[in-house]
Amino acid sequence: MKIEYLQKLKESQKLRDIEWGLCYDNPYYWMTTWAYTLDSHDPENPIKTFPEKEYIKILVDLWLTKPLLLIPKTRQLMMSWIFTALYLWDTQFHVGRLSFFQSKKADDADDLVKRAKFIYDHEPRFLKRYYENGSFHDLICNPQHGGQHTQGKFVLPQIYSEIRGIPEGGDIIRGYAASGIFEDEMAFQPESSDAYTAAKPTLSSIGRFTGVSTAEDSTFFDDMVYDLIDI
Repeated sequence: MKIEYLQKLKESQKLRDIEWGLCYDNPYYWMTTWAYTLDSHDPENPIKTFPEKEYIKILVDLWLTKPLLLIPKTRQLMMSWIFTALYLWDTQFHVGRLSFFQSKKADDADDLVKRAKFIYDHEPRFLKRYYENGSFHDLICNPQHGGQHTQGKFVLPQIYSEIRGIPEGGDIIRGYAASGIFEDEMAFQPESSDAYTAAKPTLSSIGRFTGVSTAEDSTFFDDMVYDLIDI
């Protein structure tokens, strides 16, 4: 973003409000303008926004329109970062969201929550707001812990929105009216079938389920991707 525009943003509350609205309406714009990732393979410029790539725009559009989305991935395409960011956008800009990040182990799921917190921490303050009763109010993440990372949780209590990082299986998801479920490396979760079964009531209402994984033959994820089972 050009320095001249950043200076105008700094000087104009109206322009900051407009920018907030652009991010609210368009997650791809938000990702490529304000959402910073951490690239450990780039020692000179590790902190950077998402690149403006056509495949990322396509994935964003698919995520917005397809409540059930399964993506076989390869390395270096930022898939985990992309969907972590999209669920963060949904959580941050909407009221009453409850999303689950699920991996085989709790620590792996917490790593996804940490990514969401990293993106959030590097956003400008004017985006960390919510609009209610005709005015903007500040958002505070994890206020009970001084805004610091909390194991497996990213909480915005003012708007009743939350992300939880959980290990594989359906027991934790079952019984919750989740807004969304993101399963990372789904093919390597032996209990992914149970998790999906537990998530189906959410999908039948207004929620979304996103499964991403490196390809692995003869798995539940593989069967779902190639329509080999009735889902």
